[in-house]
Amino acid sequence: MARQARLLSVVVPTYNEAKNIKPLVKKVFGALEALRPYGIEGEVVIIDDDSPDGTADIAKNLAKGIPDLKVVVRKGERGLSSAILKGFKVAKGDILLVMDADLSHPPKLIPDLVTPIVKGKCDMTIASRYIRGGGTEGWPMKRRVVSWGATVLAHLVTPVKDPMSGFFALRRSVIEGVRLDPKGYKIGFEILGRGEYKKVLEVPYKFKDRKAGKSKMSGQIMTTYVGHLAGLLFAPRSIFRQFVKFCLVGLLGTLVNLAVLYASVEWAHVWYILGATLAFCVAVTFNYALNKVWTFGDRTGSGGYVVGAYLKFIAVSLVGLALNLGILYLLTERLHLWYILSQVVAILAASVLNFLGSRWVVFTKAGT
Repeated sequence: MARQARLLSVVVPTYNEAKNIKPLVKKVFGALEALRPYGIEGEVVIIDDDSPDGTADIAKNLAKGIPDLKVVVRKGERGLSSAILKGFKVAKGDILLVMDADLSHPPKLIPDLVTPIVKGKCDMTIASRYIRGGGTEGWPMKRRVVSWGATVLAHLVTPVKDPMSGFFALRRSVIEGVRLDPKGYKIGFEILGRGEYKKVLEVPYKFKDRKAGKSKMSGQIMTTYVGHLAGLLFAPRSIFRQFVKFCLVGLLGTLVNLAVLYASVEWAHVWYILGATLAFCVAVTFNYALNKVWTFGDRTGSGGYVVGAYLKFIAVSLVGLALNLGILYLLTERLHLWYILSQVVAILAASVLNFLGSRWVVFTKAGT
């Protein structure tokens, strides 16, 4: 029995792209041909916001001769992200790909974005300007600075190096049942913050500014982005949210430490040094268990992994303790700051180190 072909839906939001739509469609369908050996059939879904320049009419004329080209015109609606979400609803594919219509996203990269998903290497791919082999061409310095600043802020939510990319692909399962807020202009960023995925892979590409038409970038878009970022800080996949949880666990762990120390010395009459050692071990175990399940959502239960992760967590905690004591000593003895202020700074630095160590070294199977 022949293997049933999987369907890829390429979703393209448009507004005033009359000069670009015809060459784009030709190049996209040319790129889709390269996916046929992988058992992938492709369709293109154009969502036009009732462009006054005739973009939709051109697209509809093209669709008459191309069965796998769908054109939807939205009346009285505007917005890049909401157009893409509309495209997702119309699309039939179990793999979705989003790209701009202005040819700044090279269609020839489509196979490179789709094949890692087909092969099971990841759940989502991002065409990235900020990894080796990627870059931008034709951008003025102001736009480069704005993009860099937006990307740095976005890392409060996701470690993906180019989370603002509008050129990406994903399994439909990543967004099924997920409530996405289309108010932002970067729906890919929204999906990274709220989607259901285990791994994201970045594929390098060179961004080339549009040759025809006018850029949609504006001050209002940047203002909207700030609001979008604020709304994602506590999204399920947000690094900032994890850090807040990590700090809350640390606070509870401190209370556990003090309680065990007090009980050991005052009730069990143990030497306070031994009591402090016992308190440290109990608190670290408490922190490890709660961070594993609650902070990082790591459900891996194999014995070898749990023990190995626990030992790594202890090592990270000890390094954090050493950093804490070192900063406390330096600020108090060398810079003559009040020891309470020194300790606050030391705790903040150690907390960041412990969090990053836990995220990148300890809970490596958490899918975060």
